[in-house]
Amino acid sequence: MPVTATPSLRYELILDDAVRLYPDGREVCCDTRKGKVEYSARVAAMALRQHGVCGLGPHLLRNATFGHDKGRGMDSAHRDDRIVDENGEPMNHAECMQCNLQKGSRRI
Repeated sequence: MPVTATPSLRYELILDDAVRLYPDGREVCCDTRKGKVEYSARVAAMALRQHGVCGLGPHLLRNATFGHDKGRGMDSAHRDDRIVDENGEPMNHAECMQCNLQKGSRRI
């Protein structure tokens, strides 16, 4: 994957026009075609990891969405689209769209 350096104070670099990497380790998928493909791939990977069970309840996933466990925050201030942390521990989950809408931007 080619790495493109960017002159920004907010983030360090963008990977293949798909993911912004921040100095604090956060990753945020870009609002580009490649970014949306990467975001969808991460949702699918989390759904597979969870064996098709919603991250907010003991039922099967329907219309899986990205569930940010720490909330997305306003203007992506705290958003992190990684699915595992630096230790390999899960940090976000796939959730049903209805469950995710009910949770909103609150932390779980």
